Amino acid sequence: MSNRYWESRSQSQNIPITSIRCLVIALEGDSIQLMNVPATIDNLMSAEKIYASALETYESSTIASLEDTKTMQTNIEALIQASDTLHKTLVIAEEGLPSTLEFTHQGKVFSANRTAGSYKITWTESVELYDGRQTGNVKGGSMERTFVNALCGRYDAAKTRHISELSNLHASLAENDSELPNTLAKTLRIRNAWERAEEQAQLRNLIAERQQHVIETGDSMGFTSHLTEMEVEGEQEVIISLERFIDEQPADTTKSGINLGFKF
Repeated sequence: MSNRYWESRSQSQNIPITSIRCLVIALEGDSIQLMNVPATIDNLMSAEKIYASALETYESSTIASLEDTKTMQTNIEALIQASDTLHKTLVIAEEGLPSTLEFTHQGKVFSANRTAGSYKITWTESVELYDGRQTGNVKGGSMERTFVNALCGRYDAAKTRHISELSNLHASLAENDSELPNTLAKTLRIRNAWERAEEQAQLRNLIAERQQHVIETGDSMGFTSHLTEMEVEGEQEVIISLERFIDEQPADTTKSGINLGFKF
């Protein structure tokens, strides 16, 4: 007499998830959601965005003026800080993987426990037996199998891309670590040069304003002005001579004048 019956069995699947950051990338915009994203991954994602923004801002910097150079110095310092923060968060994010990952998919919660370097998902299904042999009929477990297959596919597809992006990121960080200190030193030298040029321009403007004031004042008093520039003991001197002719008698003309000198 044949014997047909159903037997409950535990099934499991190992998923070799080694990077939670890669997992988060894999699930972006997907129906599978990771519920317990570690704070270290949130910090890493924030640091990545700050670094990318700082890098873009730095790369658009110029040294066409003093203000531009000041801005570039600020941008370099911000990029150095962002790079240092990203270095640290990258290390911390990969130091400790969670013992359990909690997912939701199609309204159902799935737990994956970390075991021997992988995350294992376990579920129960009923297998039909006939005279002690499996018939191939299974009840339950279809949603779990669908979830596992989808998760594995998403992760594998994202892993190659993430490895390439991570390699490029490390290369960018290494290049910045090497070049940014020198670039900052060069920018500081350029800024100093611009500041000296600005100071000289301000001094020239001051000299011109004072000269114009003296000449206009002399003109209003009836003086004729003469301007002489000369170098005396390494200093630039500007001498403004004011002269005026005074008629004291009809037949006699007397000249009077003053000299005003400025050192710059």
